[in-house]
Amino acid sequence: MEIDLERARRALLQIGSALEEARRVITPGPEGSVRVKTDDKIVELPISWAVAGAVAFAVAALLSSMPMPSVRRRRDREEEPLGIG
Repeated sequence: MEIDLERARRALLQIGSALEEARRVITPGPEGSVRVKTDDKIVELPISWAVAGAVAFAVAALLSSMPMPSVRRRRDREEEPLGIG
């Protein structure tokens, strides 16, 4: 097994900076809510909505990275003679 330590270090740095950004954007609000800072406003969401949104985002990210199955699952039918002639 080969491990690229430089690449792993860069990935850890990116994860660390992404977590730091998330800490600045998402803060605890009043009881049972979460505050999400956007560019021009602050949105307060119930914790259940925030968790559901995070799960939906994670599922979408996972699905977008998976290869899509072939759309054509049926075998091509061979042409049959019509018996005309």
